[in-house]
Amino acid sequence: MQSFDLKEPVAGKPRLRFPGDRDTPTWRARREGAKYLAAGAFLAIRNGAAHEDELTWSEQEALEHVATLSVLARWIEECTITMESAT
Repeated sequence: MQSFDLKEPVAGKPRLRFPGDRDTPTWRARREGAKYLAAGAFLAIRNGAAHEDELTWSEQEALEHVATLSVLARWIEECTITMESAT
């Protein structure tokens, strides 16, 4: 949730930023969507897989999970990393 947060980066907490005009509704919607997709994917897919001894996903479900994570990875690749500015 912190990676896509609009708060300015601080030491140890850089931020991911999509390219483009940050003042547009589209940019804000993409950032907000990525923030919540990432949180949901980690909670429901990654953590579910990490905390279970045996997964019961069908092949189709597994492919859908991989597709979700792939979209998130593509969005992260589009972003730049904003670090705390040195003063």
